[in-house]
Amino acid sequence: MVFKKEVISNYFNDVESSREDKKKGEQSGTPKNSYFDAMANTFRSTVGTAILALPKSFSQGGYIGAIIAIIFITFIANYCALILVASHRDLKKRHKDMKPTIQGTVEAAFAEGPESLRKFSPFILAATNFFLLVGQMGGVCVDLIFISANIQAAAYPHLDMDVRYFELLVFIPTILVSLIPNMKKMSIVSMIGNVALIFSIGVILYYVFKEPISFEERYPFGEAKYLPKFLGTIVYSKIPITVILPLENEMKRPGMLQGTFGVLNVTAFIYVALYIFFGFLGYLKYGDNAKDSVTLNLPSNWVSTTVQILLSLAAFTSMAIMIYIGVNVIWNDYLDKRITKYRTFAMYMLRLSFITFALIVSILVPDLQLVLSVLGILTQCTLSTTIPCIIHIITNRKQPSFWAYIQMFWLDAVTFMFTIAVLVLSFLSRF
Repeated sequence: MVFKKEVISNYFNDVESSREDKKKGEQSGTPKNSYFDAMANTFRSTVGTAILALPKSFSQGGYIGAIIAIIFITFIANYCALILVASHRDLKKRHKDMKPTIQGTVEAAFAEGPESLRKFSPFILAATNFFLLVGQMGGVCVDLIFISANIQAAAYPHLDMDVRYFELLVFIPTILVSLIPNMKKMSIVSMIGNVALIFSIGVILYYVFKEPISFEERYPFGEAKYLPKFLGTIVYSKIPITVILPLENEMKRPGMLQGTFGVLNVTAFIYVALYIFFGFLGYLKYGDNAKDSVTLNLPSNWVSTTVQILLSLAAFTSMAIMIYIGVNVIWNDYLDKRITKYRTFAMYMLRLSFITFALIVSILVPDLQLVLSVLGILTQCTLSTTIPCIIHIITNRKQPSFWAYIQMFWLDAVTFMFTIAVLVLSFLSRF
């Protein structure tokens, strides 16, 4: 099958490419990520705040509906990540001066595309930047709300304040995590966050199994009115496409990002199993009483307080990755060539402005699931699915036969139909 040949296996076994990648990494002054560094960053940027909203999503979609949605959406999201990396590498061979970013990939794809499509290149590029920045900024907002809500729960009843005041308190440590300079150092922070997250999930599962759970009043499928929020949260919880190319660019052996046992496939298998297990059991335990974050369902004691603090720490580490990517987009595409003096100071001011804007938005809209759902619909259903498919089709548009087109692009067509369906349902319901 062409999909397996072109996307899944091409690069993982490419020994010469891996050796060349390793040699380039050693010659570069920037620290490079290993296979496990890349896996830690991918896992941390994917498995974060959204997993704790899954019991609520299961209550909206039903336990069978939610499991089907998680498997299907994960498959689509991982396919889009794979074709983006494959297209990026193909285009890089033909455009030596191509920027190693998703924006550079869009530019290169349209530059060699049909004449009739080239005029749309500036529009697609602007849309890519817009949704990329909205995704990163929104992700920081989600983490700010999540951290503040958990600290609020941990502080109660000793300190009873509106969650917005806690967001102001969280802003100070957010400034500190925004100063992390590169993805290599980010992997160390990610590992700390992963340990805190996994430990906390273990404690939550202890509370889930502490008392008998049953299927009584637990439904296999949810009501149609909850579909947009349910799908939005599930889609948001998938691997963010914005992490993929920066991750590949900073790997010692970028070819190991793909392949049967590459970073993307292995990580996808791990987090889909974790999502189903955690969301399913959380729903059986709490049913329709599941809150926006399951940590808010925990009893008030020192154990749950410790979990809430640890998960806040884990959220800080995922926030660091999103700030890093969002700031780099603004700097590289809009400011780098324009600022010639005080560049270090300008970079720090950009980071401060980025997180300040995120703080303002999170104070104005402190509803965690609403922000999760809107972000999932607006960013993941455009940037993470539509853009990779457009790049893939343009890059591989020359096929020897009609059947070859079907083999190469049938999953792209399925992805487009799914994206359109989610967008239409969401805007018709108006959340």
